[in-house]
Amino acid sequence: MILTLRSKGMIALGVLVAYLGLVAYFVARERTELRDLVRQMEAMEYKHVVVTSIMNTLDRVLLDTQSVLNHTAGGEPGAAALAVVVDHVDSIAHELEMAKRLYPLLEQDGDALLAAVSAVRASSSRRDLEQMRDGEQQLIVKLHKIRNALQQRSTDLAKEYHDKEHTIGAVAIAGNVIGAGGTLLVVLTFFTRLATDIKRLRQRAIAIVGGYAGAPLDSQRRDEVGDLIAAVNRMQTELRRWEQKLELSWQQRVHQEKMAAVGSLAATIAHEVSNPIAAIAGVSQFIVDETAGRDDENGRAIHDFAVQIGQHSERITHIMRQMATMTAPRSPTAELLDLHALIRSTCGFVRYDSRLRPIEFELDLSHDIPAVVAVADHITQVLLNLLINAADAMEHLTAPGQARIVIGTHVTAEEVIVTVRDNGCGMTPEVLARAFDDSFTTKPAGKGRGIGLFVCKTLMTQAGGRIELASAPGVGTTATLHLPLRTDEAEGD
Repeated sequence: MILTLRSKGMIALGVLVAYLGLVAYFVARERTELRDLVRQMEAMEYKHVVVTSIMNTLDRVLLDTQSVLNHTAGGEPGAAALAVVVDHVDSIAHELEMAKRLYPLLEQDGDALLAAVSAVRASSSRRDLEQMRDGEQQLIVKLHKIRNALQQRSTDLAKEYHDKEHTIGAVAIAGNVIGAGGTLLVVLTFFTRLATDIKRLRQRAIAIVGGYAGAPLDSQRRDEVGDLIAAVNRMQTELRRWEQKLELSWQQRVHQEKMAAVGSLAATIAHEVSNPIAAIAGVSQFIVDETAGRDDENGRAIHDFAVQIGQHSERITHIMRQMATMTAPRSPTAELLDLHALIRSTCGFVRYDSRLRPIEFELDLSHDIPAVVAVADHITQVLLNLLINAADAMEHLTAPGQARIVIGTHVTAEEVIVTVRDNGCGMTPEVLARAFDDSFTTKPAGKGRGIGLFVCKTLMTQAGGRIELASAPGVGTTATLHLPLRTDEAEGD
């Protein structure tokens, strides 16, 4: 799934809004509970006021009742004193009814007290007054317990209120800090990564312009920057492919121009020396003929010298003919080739290179090799590159006959196989793994550009075949060319 930078920004904003909404919801819920606590505290305070008022009145009524009983010890209380006590009880009748509604457990004691008051009002007897006093005492005891419970509950509610208020404040502060810190961290991470990727893109673009041919940029992004990185990687790949095509074209052009220059020089030299060589050969043959029957020592020496002059004249003629044949312009298209003749002419031509003169060549060519369809110039270029690489790998072998190159051929049901084996220094597994990479070389500066084996691989691929390398340090290297017996074009013909 691809997320654009705008989508990522919207997601981040949505997460931030959701987070702030969650914090706001938590604070709002806690504030609702705070309001509930306030209402409970107000209710407790109201109940406490009612209970305290009833208790204070009952305390006075109880004192008055006991005072009346103390002053009328052994006798009946007076009507005036009773009237005062009863009036005091009547004054809290309304509050007592309210307390009974708030606390149903007071209903029995409250009704008993009111009944005792009614009895005192009706009879004015000491016994009824004592029952009223006992009712007042029992009611006061229960009210006292209720007030204590109300005080404890009020204390608990106050503590809960302060704790919750502290929690709300702490959560609000922590939420703001975490939200701000998280937002800052996300923003810093996002822009740091964005700046890093843009810097990588800039550096890679500069490197590509400078000819960078390494691994592409790694990217895990799925946004516009990721698309840009992918585009830069594609640009690098395409530029490298075009550079390789240009390099291959340049190499082929250089090879053709080199062969053409050598051919032109060989033709010029052959033209200039053909008549002198012919004259020398003619004179040497005349001398040979004239001295063929002489038995004296000087005659035999002259005869031998003339024979040697004729042989070397023929060798010069053969060399000039070989160079002219090797450097003659060839068809740029695939055609039927005599592979063995091409191998022999290439080996004969390359032996004039000073690097390959001390090397012994061994041709192990099979007799049943059919003609192959390929571009002759391409096969020649591949063989030249392989032979020169082999010579460079054996330059440390200076003893006569120590350096050796074996070129062999054999055929299978589907392809012709050509092997070029040397006994040079060989390659390590690490070097062998990168041998066909473009611009990879282990040769010192000025001696190799790391393009030869890459060109060989490209030309073999174009021919419909392939090239393989096998090598071991200190043992040597074997290059194996696989050429198909017939290409698609040949089958169409």
